[in-house]
Amino acid sequence: MTDYAYAGEILRVDLSSGKTWGEKFDVADRRKWVGGAGLGAKILWEEVPPEVSWDHPENRLVLATGPLAGLPVWGTGGLTVVTRGAMTNGATNTQANGFFGANIKYCGYDAIVFQGESPDWVYLHIRDDGVELRDASELLGQDTWETQQSLEKTLNLSGHNLSVYSIGPAGENLVRFAAIQGDYGHVASKNGCGTVMGKKKVKAVAIERGTKGVAAA
Repeated sequence: MTDYAYAGEILRVDLSSGKTWGEKFDVADRRKWVGGAGLGAKILWEEVPPEVSWDHPENRLVLATGPLAGLPVWGTGGLTVVTRGAMTNGATNTQANGFFGANIKYCGYDAIVFQGESPDWVYLHIRDDGVELRDASELLGQDTWETQQSLEKTLNLSGHNLSVYSIGPAGENLVRFAAIQGDYGHVASKNGCGTVMGKKKVKAVAIERGTKGVAAA
């Protein structure tokens, strides 16, 4: 079956081991759990039991998008972040706009799911032909705008060709209300999702604009 409006795959990232792999996002789940919030809720419900706190390695950090992302529909290119948040220790979802949705779809994924905790600071680099966890030590201490500028220089890309979402010093230092910010001013701000990203030692996610495209029908 053609993956209409979906890439059909979820990118899994185990930060403890450094392994990444693709997991099929099957049609039944797409119909039952619609959009980034639906997919994130499914993953949190199935994989994070009540006794797992926000700062536990087994907490999940889900960065997801919906079926309209990557299509010529205004306002659908952002992301939804789903996790157990640092402020309340409860489930949360929060949205931000930008190029994330289109770029990740064009690289062949509908969502990123982080699990575990990295021993060192990293950023995730996604492109058409691969996924890589890279050393982020040189980005530490930078705010989100500076981080985006640094990665644009490193990857020699800018504008809609590169979507960067990152945390600043607040997230690095586990301030409980830290946000995830990206693409020069778009903010996923609720319930300390940036704090969770900091606890997992993920400084940023950088997604190049892929070429795989999305079929509407």
